[in-house]
Amino acid sequence: MFYITEPDERPDGWVNLSDASQWIRWLNHNIPDDLDNEVRRRLSSNLRHLIVGLELKTALILPHAWRNQNQRAVLFESYFQNLILEFCVATFSVVEGLGAAHWLSQSGYDGADGRRIGRSDWRPALCDVYDQTGEHGLNDAIERTLSVRDKLHQDKIGARMDIDWHALSYEAAFVPASRVICTLLRKGAELVPERSNLQIELV
Repeated sequence: MFYITEPDERPDGWVNLSDASQWIRWLNHNIPDDLDNEVRRRLSSNLRHLIVGLELKTALILPHAWRNQNQRAVLFESYFQNLILEFCVATFSVVEGLGAAHWLSQSGYDGADGRRIGRSDWRPALCDVYDQTGEHGLNDAIERTLSVRDKLHQDKIGARMDIDWHALSYEAAFVPASRVICTLLRKGAELVPERSNLQIELV
């Protein structure tokens, strides 16, 4: 039996770190107020469920990556790589959603017309809000996370090379994606659920 937190807290199974509703305050602080109310509601709903999923993946990835040499593996290696891939995909969705929201706000739109916001627009808008000086390396971490996410594309299967699974390693993929989330959580850090594991600074 694997325990997401500590075994003594619930010996009959697992306990969660937070639930989706606990992320509403942080999201309300980070989604611009001048967007259409229904747009804000939908974005908050989508992102808070993704963020709770990030906590679950982190709770499985870290003990596997940080175990001592004499400790048994927490995950089958292919599961480990797939969880990292899923963490990167969900991180992409979070930054895309928040980046698009901030681009809309900065551009004087409320999002109600359903316009599509491309990467070239939402990415600088996101960095302007969360890492304007570049001190946290957000833009580079996003680039590395996007490169992992884009490995999923199978639209040209005849031209696709094999996926380089080494590119989905802890250091190459998880650490940059985790850095992206940590940087976002600096804004309104006091509103992040107390027990969340997403603020762990990785070196």
